[in-house]
Amino acid sequence: MDCDLLLKDGTILDGTGSEGIAGSVAIAGDRIVAFGDTTGVAAKSVIDCRGKVIAPGFIDMHSHADWVVPQAGHGDVLAPLLEQGITTVVGGNCGCSPAPYLQGNRDLLPLIGRMLHDHDLDYRWTGVGAYLACLEERGLALNVALLAGHGTIRAAVMGFSPVPASPEQTASMADLVRAALDDGAIGLSTGLGYAPGIFANTDELIGVTAPLKERDAVYTSHARSFVALDLDGKPGQAPSNVLALDETAAVGQAHALKVQHSHLIFVGDKTWPTTDLALARLLELAARDVDIACDAFPYVGGNTTLIVFMPAWSLNNLREAVTNPKQRESIVSTAKWALPALGMRWEDTQILWVPDRSKTRYEGMTIAEIARERGADETETYLDLVGELGMQTRIMNWNYSGRGEEETSLRKVLQFPLTCFMTDTILTGNGVDNPASYGTFPRLLGRYVRELKLLDLPDAIHRMTGFSAERMGLKDRGRIARGLAADLVVFDPATVGDRTTRAEPNRRPSGIESVVLNGRLVVRNGIFDRRSRAGRVLRKH
Repeated sequence: MDCDLLLKDGTILDGTGSEGIAGSVAIAGDRIVAFGDTTGVAAKSVIDCRGKVIAPGFIDMHSHADWVVPQAGHGDVLAPLLEQGITTVVGGNCGCSPAPYLQGNRDLLPLIGRMLHDHDLDYRWTGVGAYLACLEERGLALNVALLAGHGTIRAAVMGFSPVPASPEQTASMADLVRAALDDGAIGLSTGLGYAPGIFANTDELIGVTAPLKERDAVYTSHARSFVALDLDGKPGQAPSNVLALDETAAVGQAHALKVQHSHLIFVGDKTWPTTDLALARLLELAARDVDIACDAFPYVGGNTTLIVFMPAWSLNNLREAVTNPKQRESIVSTAKWALPALGMRWEDTQILWVPDRSKTRYEGMTIAEIARERGADETETYLDLVGELGMQTRIMNWNYSGRGEEETSLRKVLQFPLTCFMTDTILTGNGVDNPASYGTFPRLLGRYVRELKLLDLPDAIHRMTGFSAERMGLKDRGRIARGLAADLVVFDPATVGDRTTRAEPNRRPSGIESVVLNGRLVVRNGIFDRRSRAGRVLRKH
């Protein structure tokens, strides 16, 4: 048998969680044609994999790269993803997708999405099908699967209306969800900590997710944050993160859906002790036949938007909220008890990117540092910055499931058997980077597998590949088997690792040597060929 490329004499981890086997992987065209003992196979090109691991290409379960891939130069921006072994990204997360782009959201969608990409998009699409066709026409640096965003769809029907949808509006949204799935979306995501998803109630969510059952598609949820939950302080009330988890499960149970609880994090040190309770609730739900899993990144910091701390009622008119003395006083008063109650510190909140490029000096600074520079109260400074820098400003919170070297909560989440792995990074080419853009998967393999022995290597690979593909319904990705797509990564288990630091978050990882994407070698000696367009759109059908 002849093949185009042979990954020769490595340890094969096939993505199922099985122990590794010694052998080779043969590729013809864009498919795996043989693996294991490939004696007698003649190859046009051979990569020596002695001492290396051959694994399926890593799947980034939770990405926002769907806003970058329409850009002609997206290979330059997204190179760090491929150079850490990622071959597939799942976009459209947190309720925010670039399509459908319709009359009702035409003015709002570019405002929402501007923090997620570095150049203006031409929006040469309307529905999801047209968006995906546009990506195929322009070429892709990596594989892209898209979730339709509930927030995008809600804005098309209701704008930023701060009330739950009527039955008629819910039915209109469900029709748009159905059309998105028929166009190739793999599921629906919600962003219940952001406008406009924050205004939806559970009945609305159950209504708009009905088409997912019809189309056997997945539901993912950025669950409600503390400010989005109606907490009345009753004795014995479950923590806010458990209540949010229960809502994710309730939507899934209503239609017997596969549900994914996005980026399971514990924000602020007062919430870290609830980790065991939340993980126990996840196991309890799974035992009750809820098809549920979660995902996480291996850092104690994550990126989000500057206005994430603003109360829901303020989001429709932020300018008035931060300038009207009565409204401002209400926000300050609430923040000064709510944030300490969570264990939040303004020292943990770092500005990553500001849309006004005349104010880039704030990038890299924390809210506390800016307040000290101004000689002002920290919370008052935060509100001033919301007004000065705008809603699109990106931040990094350095208190997610840990802080600094304290990461007990994070480690429990990473060890949890229902946890998939992802970056959740906003990588645009501007501002200060989230280190997850460069080091997520190498960090898991280096720090948590090799150094701390927190994870077993076959299980870690399974949860980076096969388990993630199964959760998202990507049937020919995530495993090494004959006939499946040839998405593969070759790494050195002795040297693979994350090299980022807080001061240098944009350093390439070590140990990721080769990446094969749809049968083409796109990363050589750790460097991505930025001209390569070997990626594909991965549709549900």
